[in-house]
This record gives sequence, C-alpha cells and structure tokens, in this order.
Amino acid sequence: MMKLETKNGTDWQGFSRILEIISFVDDLEDTAREDVRETGESFCELPPDPGKTMSLEEVVFWAGFAAGMEFERQADEDNVDPATADKMLVFSSLFSHSMKNAIVDLALKQLERQAQGALRKIR
Repeated sequence: MMKLETKNGTDWQGFSRILEIISFVDDLEDTAREDVRETGESFCELPPDPGKTMSLEEVVFWAGFAAGMEFERQADEDNVDPATADKMLVFSSLFSHSMKNAIVDLALKQLERQAQGALRKIR
C-alpha cells in the first residue's frame, strides 16, 4: 500500500476531495449524464487561491486524474490498443483502492495520537 505523508495532519480538505472524486468515479455507471456533467464541473472549479489552499497530495492526485482522462481519450480514438487500456484500468482501480486505504490509515494514526495525548493529560 502506498504511504502518504502530510505536513499538517489535521488538514483533511485535500484528502476529502480525493475521496469524493474516487467515489464519484466508482458510481459513474449508476449516475445520470446530467449529474455527471454537473458534478464534473464542480470538481474542476479551482479554489480562490489554489497555490496556497491546495495540498501537494491534492495537486498530485489531480495531475494523475488529468493524465488518466487524456489516456482514456487516446484509447477512445484507438490510439491505444485494448490490452494496454485494460491494464491501465486495472492499475487505476488498484491505485484507487490503495489511496482509500492510505487515507484511512492516516486518519486512524491521527486519532490514535490524539487519544494518546488525551490519556497523558488525564494521568
């Protein structure tokens, strides 16, 4: 599983957006086209000052997402053979699963540290 590090362990905004898009992609088959378009547009709105408000993790994720969209476009235009496209699909699902697990691990570690700190204060 991939390990993610963040300088500010209490800033989960970037990770929550990553989980939102992963969940959105997982549910695409069951979502109406209009809802897909609306949600996609909302995801692509940049925050007021992205250079200061977006985490490195979020920037890297969105770069990967954009690369995946370009790869899909190339596959749709038959510039990528079907076997390679299938391999990329498997890789992206493994990446999605690993990303979810890494975020959960980070959250659990933070909760554990907070609980240990609270116990020290009680003693």
